[in-house]
Amino acid sequence: MERNGRKGTPLDRLLALVEYVSMGTLVLLAVLILLQIALRNLFSIAFAWLDELARWFQVSMVYLSVPLLARRSQLLEVDSFVKLLSSSMQKGITLFSRLLSIGFSIAFLWSGYALMGKAGTVKTPALGLPNYLFFTPVFLGMGLLGIVILRNLLPGEGSSK
Repeated sequence: MERNGRKGTPLDRLLALVEYVSMGTLVLLAVLILLQIALRNLFSIAFAWLDELARWFQVSMVYLSVPLLARRSQLLEVDSFVKLLSSSMQKGITLFSRLLSIGFSIAFLWSGYALMGKAGTVKTPALGLPNYLFFTPVFLGMGLLGIVILRNLLPGEGSSK
């Protein structure tokens, strides 16, 4: 499988699966929201578990989409000032920014690991999902983000942006 000029490495296959899951959560999110609107407006019925499930799909979609955007170099960049600098300084700032992003991913995962050690078995109010399951897409997305950025730093692997 080849996407965007990448070979079918295990990471690329995992990211392709994550892309399908992320798009699936988007569809399910839309269906849940429309269902909630119909139930509330037409029948005056509200289910707390529908709200919680919709939030879970929303958070999952966002965090699972971030590594996909990073792979395509489509993450939001505020670089107005950087564009005024020389090419070598731009490259240095880009490298520093990517290293900071990898560091942030590691710190995020470490703090999540510490939090799940204390509150991982606490269940969500409506669905009764344990926190470690509820936050799995968040940690997967942040882990993949760090890996994708690291891969882009490796010679011959990343984009030349």
